[in-house]
Amino acid sequence: MSQASIAGGASQSGIVLLVVSVLAGLGMSFAATASIVAANGPKDDAAITTGQQTVLSPDEMLNYGG
Repeated sequence: MSQASIAGGASQSGIVLLVVSVLAGLGMSFAATASIVAANGPKDDAAITTGQQTVLSPDEMLNYGG
């Protein structure tokens, strides 16, 4: 075998590995995003019924300086 064919095969397998890695990473990122959006979506009934019922001023929640 010549050196050119060995180098060509190595770069070809590197490109295949790169493409597979990018596709796997994209798939995992989309799956993670979908699960976060589903878990914290605006139609979260538990947050609507058990969340804060009255509007508080920032001074009540943030105790700056004392």
